[in-house]
Amino acid sequence: EIIDDEDEKLKELKNDHAEVYEVVTNALLELNEYNPSSRYPVPEVWNKKERRRATLKEIIQYLFSKSKRPKRKRS
Repeated sequence: EIIDDEDEKLKELKNDHAEVYEVVTNALLELNEYNPSSRYPVPEVWNKKERRRATLKEIIQYLFSKSKRPKRKRS
């Protein structure tokens, strides 16, 4: 699906609220990228500090940093 830049509602949104327009168009593009047939949201992990999708390496590092390692018992 292609976003129609000539759509009156999108033009109005772009003129009145450029930031909102950008968020809406990005959301539509991502819905189509991940699931074009049914267009339901697909969860993904984000790196909020850098405002992008997190890499697998970052996810693993985060999980290891948050995991609690069992303490060794001494007799």
